[in-house]
Amino acid sequence: MAKRDKEYTIREQIKMMLLWRDVSLSKLARRLSKEYEYSDSQSNLSRKLIKNTIKYDEVKKIAGLLGYNIIFQEKDDWEDWEE
Repeated sequence: MAKRDKEYTIREQIKMMLLWRDVSLSKLARRLSKEYEYSDSQSNLSRKLIKNTIKYDEVKKIAGLLGYNIIFQEKDDWEDWEE
């Protein structure tokens, strides 16, 4: 079930979080509007996810509303840049 060679898109990640929390995109859009005075409709939110134009700040708000944190984790195979 998990992708091994390809990272999940932000759209896929948000859709998974919605599924895990049993929340619809419409309900999420309403909650964003209520909590953050977010004026985008469900169709605009859907379009941003499809076109991959959603802002990082919006993703942070969505993750927070759904009870998730965004974590940057250091890679084990990172090599220092040599100039």
